[in-house]
Amino acid sequence: MQPKYKRLSMECLKYVPLGFLAALILINFYLGINKAVTGNPLPKAFGFSPLIVLSGSMKPAIHAGDVIVIREQPAGGYKVGDVATYLVGATAFTHRIVSEENGVFTLKGDNNNAADDAVTADRFEGKMLLRIPKIGLAIVFFKKPASMALLGLMIILGFYGGKIYQKARFKLQKRVGHV
Repeated sequence: MQPKYKRLSMECLKYVPLGFLAALILINFYLGINKAVTGNPLPKAFGFSPLIVLSGSMKPAIHAGDVIVIREQPAGGYKVGDVATYLVGATAFTHRIVSEENGVFTLKGDNNNAADDAVTADRFEGKMLLRIPKIGLAIVFFKKPASMALLGLMIILGFYGGKIYQKARFKLQKRVGHV
């Protein structure tokens, strides 16, 4: 009986990455539609927004290619030392709050020599909650059509590769005469 449960567990485990991938696709789909409909450069789901870091201005804390998740905060929820995101036009900047005076914040990238222009709390899009190292590099890679096709092929091979290999091996053995 034990091998049957083990095999069933392994079959179920194959679907965990697929479920995770499906959830990521749905979230990205929602955020993409939200961005297209509202025109908001930083669409949010339940107050959270994932961002891919494109520059090294926050090294060593945050590197280019990292994904950060920001969360909306009330205006009074920001303090010196927090890493916050704000917009200038359609460009998002994520830097550390280095000072605050009368509700006006000064931010600076950890790796920058100069501070940014002063920002009021109502211009903040959110405070960084989470950093996922280097996953943004994969996301940027898989946004390209050829990479999407490669990802689809990898998923298909992940699910059916063993069966395809077994069938091909059986046909080869049959042709050679070993079956």
